[in-house]
Formats: sequence, C-alpha cells, structure tokens
Amino acid sequence: MVFPSASLLLHFVLFAFVHATSINDWRSRSIYQIITDRFARTDGSVTHPCNPKDKKYCGGTWQGIINQLDYIQGMGFTAIWISPIVKNIEGSKEAGEPYHGFWSQDITKVNAHFGTKDDLKALSKALHDRDMLLMIDVVANNFAFAGPGAQTNYSSFVPFNSKEYFHPFCYIQDYTDDNNSQQCWLGNDVLSLPDVNTELESVRSIWDQWAKDVVANYSIDGMRVDAAKHVSKPFWTQFQPSADIYTMGEVLSDKADYTCDYMSNALSGVLNYPMWFALNNTFLSNPPLDMAILEHQYRDMIASCQDTTLLGTFTENQDQPRLAHYTSSITLLKSALAFAFLTDGIPTIYYGSEQALNGLTDPDNREALWLTGYNTSSPLYLAITAMNTARNAVARASTYTYWSGYWTWKSKIVMVGEQGEMMVVRKGYDRSIVTVLTNRGEGSGTMGPYQVGDTNFGEGRTVLDVLGCQTQVVGKYGVIEVTIKNGEPQAWIETDLMANSTICPNVDKTAQPLKKNLAISLLPSVQSFVLACIACFYSAYL
Repeated sequence: MVFPSASLLLHFVLFAFVHATSINDWRSRSIYQIITDRFARTDGSVTHPCNPKDKKYCGGTWQGIINQLDYIQGMGFTAIWISPIVKNIEGSKEAGEPYHGFWSQDITKVNAHFGTKDDLKALSKALHDRDMLLMIDVVANNFAFAGPGAQTNYSSFVPFNSKEYFHPFCYIQDYTDDNNSQQCWLGNDVLSLPDVNTELESVRSIWDQWAKDVVANYSIDGMRVDAAKHVSKPFWTQFQPSADIYTMGEVLSDKADYTCDYMSNALSGVLNYPMWFALNNTFLSNPPLDMAILEHQYRDMIASCQDTTLLGTFTENQDQPRLAHYTSSITLLKSALAFAFLTDGIPTIYYGSEQALNGLTDPDNREALWLTGYNTSSPLYLAITAMNTARNAVARASTYTYWSGYWTWKSKIVMVGEQGEMMVVRKGYDRSIVTVLTNRGEGSGTMGPYQVGDTNFGEGRTVLDVLGCQTQVVGKYGVIEVTIKNGEPQAWIETDLMANSTICPNVDKTAQPLKKNLAISLLPSVQSFVLACIACFYSAYL
C-alpha cells in the first residue's frame, strides 16, 4: 500500500482550509439563472415587445437585475447566475444577435448591451449587501465569427488575435469522441465558433490572469463554465485555482461516471445532467414510469461523484426545453422542482420556471420575463418560495462542527413505493427536510397512508409540510404518516424552524424543545473520533 507523502498531505490540508468556506457556502445556496437580456430592462417596462424568434437584443441589463432583486430574493434565492459578461460580436442577419452573451470577441471589455463596468460592480455590491452571491457564465472554449470557419478573421479577436491561438479549423463530427470534440469547432458556416487552443501555455496564462482579474475587479463569487467537456481537463485544473472560487462546469452527458470525472479532475462541481435526464423521463412520461428510475440514477451519482452536494441540480436551462412545454400540470412541475430543491446538490433554477414559461428550445426558451409582470402570486413562485425558505431555515439551524457542509446538505432516499408510485427523500443529517413525491400528477386520487421512518425528526415534535401547510406530531423512532392527495408533493420540516417565516401563516410555529434521536445526536462525537483516528493513522507515516 502506498501512503501519501507529507508534502501531499500538507497541500491537501492547506487547500481544504483555504477553499472550505467558499465551497461550504455554495452548498447552502440556491441559484436563480438569468439570461441577462431577457430578465429586466433598466426602464422597468413590463410591456416592451420581445419575440425570441427574432434572435435580437431586447434590452435586459445589469441595472434591470438590480431593480428586480426583490423579486428574486422574495423567492428565497441566495445567488444568481448571469450571462457571460464579455464583449460579443454584433452578429448577423442570418445568425441573429448575441443577446445571450455566448459569442465572445473581446474578453478585455464588458458587453455594453448589458451595461458598463460600473453597472456590473453595482450589481455585485447590491447582491452582497443582501448576502447573495454572484455567479457569471464563462466561455473559455471558443470565440465567435459570423461566417464560415474557413474564412475566420482572427485579427478581430482580443486578446487571441492570430490563427496560432486556435485549433486548426474543422467542425466537430463526433460529439462522443473527446479528441474530436476538443480539437474541432462548434458552429456552422452561418456562425462558426473558433476553438481556442487551450493546450498552449500562453493561452492558459492569459485565461488564468483573466480569471484572477475578473474575480478581483467585480467581486465574483462563482463561475459556470460553458462547454466544459470541449476543453481538456488539464486546462481546468490550472484555471480553477487561478479563479479561486466555486466553478460549475457544463458537461452534457447522461453518464454519471463521465460527468463526475470532471468534478474529480477538473472543476469544483458540474451541472447534474445525468439526473436531469432521469428527472425528465420520470416526471414527463405518459403513462408514468416507475420512480425507481430516479432512485437508480441517484445512487449511480453517489457512486460516481466525490461529492454530490456540490452538483448543480436543475430542471431546465437555456439549452434545454422548458418542462412546461411538455406538461401543463402545475403539480408535476412543482414535483420536479421539489426534487431539484430537496435532494443532493445546489438548486439551480432557470428564470421563468416560476411563471411556467413554456418555450421549447433555443431561441423559444429565452423569453422576456418582464412580459409576465413579475407575478409573485403564481403557484410555482409560491412553491419555490416555500422550498427555499425551508432550505434556508435548515442552513441557519444546523450545528455541526465537523464536515458541516457535507452532512448538513447530504440527502438519502428513505422509501420508494412498492409499485414505484412514490418516493421519499430526507435531506440533512443534522436538521432535516423530508420530501414526498409522486409522478402521477393531478387526478391520481389518494395514495397511502405510508409510514415513513428514518426521518431524523425527534419523537413528539411537530412537523410542517411547507407545500400543503398541514402538520403532524412525530411518532416513535421518528416515524411520520403521509398520504398523497391528487399528486401533490410534500416537504416536511420541524415546525419551529419556520417560526419567523410567512410560510403557512395560519399554522402555529411556536418553538419546541429539541429532542434528537440518539443515533443522530451522537454523530458529531463519532465524526470527531473518526477524524482523530485518521490524523493518528497518517501521522505514523509523516
């Protein structure tokens, strides 16, 4: 057996110490993803026309986001993810305009359509003043040229202004072949995306410095990395510590081991695409599929990923169809959102999900939110508010000393119905939220009652379903009884944790004495003992 060297262990300890706060903080956050051009205008208009099919700028700005932060924070979100911030090409009649921000031209300047450098700094400050975090989208893989790749004008790019900075022109032919997808170009002859040669040390040094400067100049807290799998992993292992913040990569794959490898060997986290595929199959299938599909994918992710609490768990985004295009069932949409919010990972919710926007794919799924009037009483806005409020309450109440971030946010599937008709998930090993889900939707009648154990709730305590505003007293060994009606999801939490919230205003949320199950109450002591043993074990070899 080979044991780590003293220097390697010291490096690990120092790295964990330096980065622990940032990573732990992101675990407890929930992210609201925004297409900057489509969220809010500076003038506050809720009538300005915007037809996604036109593929043109509609006027959304960073100042517009500042003006609507109450709308976002009102749902309980504690972070936002905005479009790429750098200057883009102006586009063309055939390709459209880069309102989305992904067609980079000059990474030394900001996109003037979204605002000025001072506007971006103001957005960062406004968020931090609210104890919210700012994540930006980053495109390191490619630039953009409005025309055939063979005719690319490299001199128009800054700072990579010559052909030598890019891979030789060839369009990707096989997206399953990493070599082909990393060496060749995305795009087509209408809009080509020149592929940056990220193997060059000169290119890496420029990107590393760019990351440091952007984080420092705009107080950026996190980065979502576009097309991460189109760039070789060694680039990201250098970029990640240069940015020195949480990075979440886009790896479009339904394979858990392939996706999670980018988390182990490249970035802080990745978007949970494998679970997204399973979630779609489970909640959008007709007739409904066995919910054990979700359980299988969940366990596959745990087996493959080093830390599933740092995954970005989502239901839709700018590249994928909105769920509401496939179903008008608010109950099913709410259930899918509940799975994203209350299982492993950082909830990452695409703007407009709360209004059940229903665009199919690019460009139709990039609607102007202002045309909804920022409705704060829509069913999904209220459901998201309830789930976020519960998550935030758990964050405030958690008391772990050791590995707090991981154990606070780790989830566990505690039950799947015998017929695959329902599922129960517990989130948290300190204070818990117990979520009850079915994919049967409206008109499914009554299911249950089910006796649910392994909840981590103390016997005799009162728990509240924040989605249905019903309460019950916990039985022996933490058992609760649940009955599903009309397909509605449930999210149970100790009632007094919601005492200062406006959720379920007619429910008595008076504080109660905390009584923990013995096994749970001993966990911190057990963890302390394990840590001490690990330290003693390694000390013998230092």
